[in-house]
Amino acid sequence: MAKRTNSNTDQYPERLEAVNITGHNFGKEGVFIGEEEIEEILFKEINRFSCDEKNVALALDGYVFSDWESFLKIFRRCSDSLGMKFELFNADLLRKDKGELSDIYNKHLGTDPVFGKVYRKGLRYFFDEEELFKFKKKLAKRKKGKDKALLVVYGSGSALSPLRKLYDIIIFADLTREEVLRRYKSQGARFGTQSIGPKSFYYIDFPACDAHRNYLIRYADYYLDANDKNYPVMLNKKLLEGIVKDIASRPFRLKPIYEPGPWGGQWLKKVRNLPEHWVNCAWSYEVIAPEMSLYISTGETVLELPWNLFFNIAYREIMGDVPKHRFGGEFPIRFDYLDTMNGGDLSIQVHPTTTYIRRNFNEHYHQGEMYYIVDCKPNRRVNLGLLEETSLEEFRKAAERAENEGIPFDYEKFVNSVPAKKHDLFMIPPGTVHGSREGLVVLEISATTYRYTFKIYDHLRPDLSGVMRPIHIDHAFKVIKSFRRTKWVSRNLKQKPLTLRVGKEFREELIADRPEFFHEVHRVTFKGSFTDDTKGRFHVITVVEGSSIELVSGENKKMSLGYSETAIIPASTGKYMVKALDNKQCKVVKAFLKG
Repeated sequence: MAKRTNSNTDQYPERLEAVNITGHNFGKEGVFIGEEEIEEILFKEINRFSCDEKNVALALDGYVFSDWESFLKIFRRCSDSLGMKFELFNADLLRKDKGELSDIYNKHLGTDPVFGKVYRKGLRYFFDEEELFKFKKKLAKRKKGKDKALLVVYGSGSALSPLRKLYDIIIFADLTREEVLRRYKSQGARFGTQSIGPKSFYYIDFPACDAHRNYLIRYADYYLDANDKNYPVMLNKKLLEGIVKDIASRPFRLKPIYEPGPWGGQWLKKVRNLPEHWVNCAWSYEVIAPEMSLYISTGETVLELPWNLFFNIAYREIMGDVPKHRFGGEFPIRFDYLDTMNGGDLSIQVHPTTTYIRRNFNEHYHQGEMYYIVDCKPNRRVNLGLLEETSLEEFRKAAERAENEGIPFDYEKFVNSVPAKKHDLFMIPPGTVHGSREGLVVLEISATTYRYTFKIYDHLRPDLSGVMRPIHIDHAFKVIKSFRRTKWVSRNLKQKPLTLRVGKEFREELIADRPEFFHEVHRVTFKGSFTDDTKGRFHVITVVEGSSIELVSGENKKMSLGYSETAIIPASTGKYMVKALDNKQCKVVKAFLKG
């Protein structure tokens, strides 16, 4: 969202937080702020192409839920000012009929209230090929005309490959996923958290639009940050790529997303200075990359770019030589907070393995997790694994009675728990029954996959809107690894820290590494400073003790990071320094892919 000032809303504070500053002064050239400047540059562009009374073809493509009408008004004013005819075509009219589209949606969404199968075929599959090619002939014929007309085709898919070469100007109007869901809610839609938002968006619309954006951004003349209806910002493609590559050459932050929940606590509200009137804050998404965005200051304004756009342009800088097919072109590591401090217990839950998640949901990899305890009350515990004597049959019967008849049960008769203290880390491989309890602040360091929490027992507790959250007992008991019981958990899921290197003012330890995970986690305790090296693999780093640090890379590129905050250090960074900004001891945790 391109904004110059801060504002707050009741649920989602539009805080200019985690703003990344470009290292170069890109200046004013190539940045067009607000409708007036956008209209001025488009007037010049259209005029340039309309010499000799030629017709001009313009595509306004973009993300689902874009406000097409606002920008069409700009184009109409341009055509009027140039004395041109104005002809408008809606690309939605080229889509398959409702029956065929319903078949696509029904196939991928099914009947489960939460889960479906991710659509991987791209946006073009929604279009009727015969209608598409009929329109291509029509547009080509009109473009050859010399009656001085501005031909505008708008809508998601308006610049699909069969049509793309016909256009003189291509503009891509973009939105973040967060903004799409906000607009959807403003129309009266009701759903819980963003990460478990409406199925049709998660499984079909977002993947299709992301794939289309990744294709079209190579050919678009202009990129339009359309997140703020009152303050659009347009960039030429060369400038967009320059800004992205510059930010991806240094440590950067994603814009956090904060959400309340039925078990949410009060710690995040205090540490992150969130609105006092919020009932709680259960989640802070630090790096749930597909759902998130980046704030970037260009010197002239602050842009908001969707992560998936940023990642597509700067994949090599961020991921190094990791081939795209390994993680399906996705950023594979997730950092997020679960705050139950003065809140409640999480559900008793389990996550799927790679085999199960691929077969049932068409995802690329498992949902293995790790709990790093950032803060906690005395004498707290984490639910982890099964008790030695647990009967899965009796456990399932109790869970089904709770779901179907509303009969509570004592889950502690079935579920193992372990004592937790500050700076402990518990590994939770897929198939392990688990859940945080009240009085903990957990930093999840996990695989990016995030939707597949198979709840077994949710304490017969409604969500904040008064609706019971879905339980998935059948899925859960298909993936539970029944051998993960008290003794096995004690031997395997909390690793004794292994010192890897020691300097005058620092100590680095390996604190999590198991074969079920594709990442490992280190902790560095230090005063003063220490140096590190990405060695061709990105790092994700969070300050878990100390007030603030500074990351210094390259030619004196600096970024400060406060307590609890998270940064991504791209693979291309190479050597970097971490400096404490006071004389107190600091701790950071660092996750990266195994070699």
